[in-house]
Amino acid sequence: MADRMPAEIWIGGKLPRSLLDEFPISDLRLDWDETHFDSTSEQGILSTRDESGLLHFAECEAAWGEFEELEGWLREHNIPFKRHSSGKYEYLPELVEFRPDLGEEIQTMTTDSGEPLVCKSELVPILESMAKLQRSKRPLDAQVRAWKGLADKLAKLVPPTLSPLPPFEIVDC
Repeated sequence: MADRMPAEIWIGGKLPRSLLDEFPISDLRLDWDETHFDSTSEQGILSTRDESGLLHFAECEAAWGEFEELEGWLREHNIPFKRHSSGKYEYLPELVEFRPDLGEEIQTMTTDSGEPLVCKSELVPILESMAKLQRSKRPLDAQVRAWKGLADKLAKLVPPTLSPLPPFEIVDC
């Protein structure tokens, strides 16, 4: 039995009109109040776009905090999305972003409000190296190289900032 937790998903990009009939959104709701919409017509779907031009759906009790069928379908058809899931029990909140042009999906642990998290266990060794370097008597050019290396390590810990999703549209292909 799946654990259920709140999740929301934003969909952007271009949906080929030929795929409209198989677009798996008929059981989704527009907001936390479970507002229904007309998922059977192009106009009904387009009318649900938010102020950014994205489709946005919310589910109070999504299995594992995911939209498994929809996310798989979007990946299969190279349609970009981002999903935020709240945490519950041993599950941490997460942000999942799929952009076909990246070649990979980006998963980031977050707070419940969606702020990305970095683990203390990954930060502490870098901070300890920085403190040691401050006390160092090494030549200045060697210290600068070491600082640059530590800065690179810190930068790799920070989740990437992806460009915003493009507005959702239905297109002829």
